[in-house]
Amino acid sequence: MEGKHITINGKSIYVCVQGQGKPILFLHGGPGGSLEYFLPHMEPLAEDYQIILYDQSGCGKSGGDTYSIEEEIHTLEGIRKALSLEKVTLFGESWGSILALSYAARYPSHIHKIILTAAIGLSSKDYVTFKKVLLQKLGPYKKILLGYYSLSSIFRVDASRKLNNLMDPYYVHSVHTLKKKKEICYNKEALESIGKDIEQNYNLFPSLSQIEALPILIAQGSHDILPPAYIRVNVLPYLRNAELVEVKESGHWTILEQPEEMLRLIRSYIGGHGDRYLGSF
Repeated sequence: MEGKHITINGKSIYVCVQGQGKPILFLHGGPGGSLEYFLPHMEPLAEDYQIILYDQSGCGKSGGDTYSIEEEIHTLEGIRKALSLEKVTLFGESWGSILALSYAARYPSHIHKIILTAAIGLSSKDYVTFKKVLLQKLGPYKKILLGYYSLSSIFRVDASRKLNNLMDPYYVHSVHTLKKKKEICYNKEALESIGKDIEQNYNLFPSLSQIEALPILIAQGSHDILPPAYIRVNVLPYLRNAELVEVKESGHWTILEQPEEMLRLIRSYIGGHGDRYLGSF
C-alpha cells in the first residue's frame, strides 16, 4: 500500500489512501506504533470504502518530535482538512481508541461514526486499570524480567526484542497467532510521553455532552485485558448510542486474531443497514 507525505502543522506526516466511498480513518495504537499494524488485514475494505491510514507524529515514516494527546488531535484534524473530508468514520485501536474519542469530543460535527477495538475507556482511571491488570497477569518473576528488559532496551536492540517476546503473549487469546504479527518499530519517546499524558490528563467525562449521542461500535476481544464485561460497566452507561460486541477467541489484538470478523463488523456497521451484532450486550 503506497502512501505520500503531507505537511501537517509543520510536520511531514505519512498518509496512505486507497479506495473510494465513505471514508474510514484508522488510528493506530501504541502509543508509538505505526499504520503497518493494520496491513494487510484491513485492505479489503478499500473495495467498498475510502480507507485512510497514517503514521502518527514521529512514528513509522512520519516526522515530528512532540508527543501528546493534544498534538495528535491537531494532526488528525489537519489530515481531515488536507484530504477535504467533511465527515469521517474513525476506527481507533487501543491508544487509537483514546485518540478517536478525544478528537470526537473536540470535533463532534466531523464524525460520521466511530468504531473502537481494544478500547481503553473514558479516563485515566481505565488506562491505569489496564496497566494494573496486565502486570497482574505477568506474575512476580516476569515483572522482574519486564523491569530488566525495559531498562536494557534503552541500550540494546536484542533487549527490545526480548521485551516484545515477554509481553506479546498477554495481548492475544492464542499464542499461535503471534506468527502472523509484523515486527513494528515503536517510538519509545512517543510511548512514554503520551502514556504519561494519558495518566495525567485523559478525562472525557467533562466532554460527555459532545460524544454521548455519537454512533459508536465497540468491538472488544473476549479475552482482552479489559474484557467486554469491563467495558459494559465502565463505558457503555455514558455513551447512550454505543453498542458493544464481543469478538470471540480474541485478546487485545482483534485485527491480528480475527481479521475476517472485524471486516464483517466494520462493513455491517458503516453500511447502516441496522444490522444487529451477534454477541452484543
